[in-house]
Amino acid sequence: MNKLLVLVFIIGLSLTLSSTTIYDIQYTDDAGDGTYPSPYVDQEVTVEGIVTAVNYSHYPDNFVISMPEGGAWKGVLVYMSGDETCALGDEVEVTGTVREYYGLTEISGYGETFISVTHLSSGNPVPAPVLLTTEELSSSEEYEGVLVQLNDVYVSQVPDGYGVWYVVDTSAVPGKIDDSFFYLDDVDPPIEINLSDYWAILRGIAVYSYDEYGLNPRTPDDMIQENSIDNKIIENVITLGNHPNPFTAGTTISFNLKQAGKTNLEIYNAAGQKVRTLLDENKDAANYNITWDGRNDEGRDVAAGVYLYKLRHSGRYTSTKKMILMK
Repeated sequence: MNKLLVLVFIIGLSLTLSSTTIYDIQYTDDAGDGTYPSPYVDQEVTVEGIVTAVNYSHYPDNFVISMPEGGAWKGVLVYMSGDETCALGDEVEVTGTVREYYGLTEISGYGETFISVTHLSSGNPVPAPVLLTTEELSSSEEYEGVLVQLNDVYVSQVPDGYGVWYVVDTSAVPGKIDDSFFYLDDVDPPIEINLSDYWAILRGIAVYSYDEYGLNPRTPDDMIQENSIDNKIIENVITLGNHPNPFTAGTTISFNLKQAGKTNLEIYNAAGQKVRTLLDENKDAANYNITWDGRNDEGRDVAAGVYLYKLRHSGRYTSTKKMILMK
């Protein structure tokens, strides 16, 4: 009878380990010391997932896996796996020990810890990124290890000596961007980051590092700076510009609509905070000249500096340009 109970226990334990999910490892509402440690910390687990990123920390055997549907609590880093063959879209089974590295949850093969990777299939769809604001990125434990995306952001701080830079959107809370997968100056051509630069899309893996959550682009393809991602819509708006630039008392923003549609023209400061809405209505196909007098929506003069004007048309086309107000 005792032998039977032992056998049942072993079988039950085996089934428990094999049925553990990434969500089980990541989900917690216990802030602890602010690092939200995994409830499985220091335990050996077996999980399955789709590879969403490779080469974390610039090592080919570090990769990130996600549950196929993606989403909150459903991604995790696999560290020092010993397997350098993983590619995006691979489905793998990983057995290893859950560790917390300064608040970052990982399945680790560090040191003498056992870890194994079994390839189940390849060519699977990579889960779609979760769209966040920069404010959500900066404070969201649930997206650690998850593929996320920021839209329509502006550079508020250029890279420091460690490759860390910050962007903001209309939430006005800076979000950290880091280089855990590739260095900006190691690609050809190098990627330059300038203050107030506009980025239409930044996507990558959310990672907790040095007491901050940040987005880490996986390759240069995760960084899209073009003004529009819809070539059909971009043909509907041409010749966006302003004159004079720089300016003191006021400037005229000019554009041409080739098709009618809902048109929005807004002014933002260099921190990504909206200053003024100049236009938000349906417009016919025509030439337009809209004057900005250097005041905000409350009618108060704004400070000298760099400002950005964003034109959106038909709900899809977006173009952003820079101007300088001098006093």
